[in-house]
Amino acid sequence: MRPKNLRTIGITSLAITCLFVMICIGTNIACQQRMDNVTYEVTGDAESVDVTLSNDNGGQEQYNDVPLPFRMDYGGFNERYVYLYAYNNGDSGTITISIYVNGNLFKTATSSGPYTNAVVYGNK
Repeated sequence: MRPKNLRTIGITSLAITCLFVMICIGTNIACQQRMDNVTYEVTGDAESVDVTLSNDNGGQEQYNDVPLPFRMDYGGFNERYVYLYAYNNGDSGTITISIYVNGNLFKTATSSGPYTNAVVYGNK
């Protein structure tokens, strides 16, 4: 009777160990972040804009009084959250802001008029 119990315990232990290894491997694969190419773009006929965007390190960058068009490319963007904000500094004009992920349009917005802004954001 004793060898049968040891055999059952051994098989059960092996099954639990295999299950644990499969969960650890699966979790590691699921938690790895994708490295994407992210492009921020601001276009339009406004004279100049202020731009704030999320960068590839999880922080923010700000650019003031930039002429249009404005474009910022990040290769190897590993952050999940993307954010783009633009403010029209002039008394007229239209601005269109866009975020592209791996060459595909992710989000876009347009704003017209003096001293207006546009914002787009999300988890890619």
